[in-house]
Amino acid sequence: MTATLLAISAAYVVLSVLLLWASLTSPLRWWLKAVAIVVASLFFVEAFFSTKSLLGWPGTGRLPGRFQLLWTRVVEPDPKIHDAGSIFLWVEEVDENNVPLGTPRSFRLAYTKPMADKTLKARDEIMSGNPQEGTAEDMDESQPPQGTTSNLPENSNLSQTAIPNNLDLTKLGALPEHMQNVVFNPMPRPLLPPKP
Repeated sequence: MTATLLAISAAYVVLSVLLLWASLTSPLRWWLKAVAIVVASLFFVEAFFSTKSLLGWPGTGRLPGRFQLLWTRVVEPDPKIHDAGSIFLWVEEVDENNVPLGTPRSFRLAYTKPMADKTLKARDEIMSGNPQEGTAEDMDESQPPQGTTSNLPENSNLSQTAIPNNLDLTKLGALPEHMQNVVFNPMPRPLLPPKP
């Protein structure tokens, strides 16, 4: 990812230099040239920092259809600091023969109590030496998101009315734009080809 970040930054520098060179020799008014210089500089800085922020942070996209769960972390919601909670999964995609594909990736899911329970149970199984397989299927969009009250821990003694009005669960990731049904099961052994 670092090489990609440097390549994108270098491309913006080259394009900015070409734009500036072309604008300095053009017969345009000086204020148009100044605006072009400022805009090119702002886009370079914005592109650098927006791509740099992707390094090492968990993705929020769709999970692979089948994967091996390597580790988890559950962060429960905290209305006092306007945190809707998160479930972090470190996964490695597997093929139809249960052989890992590619590189492990980190994903961030919105916190719900049922998903947190499943995730913690799967983590306990991993700690016991039982690898866990995960499957993720897209949920039907007509289904309502699993209630916002389930985003609070059972023992928190907080109700939906106790959540501050300025706590927007959608912005905090509690209600993502796409929901997946994630199920964890014991990881089957890799299917090896028959020996001659």
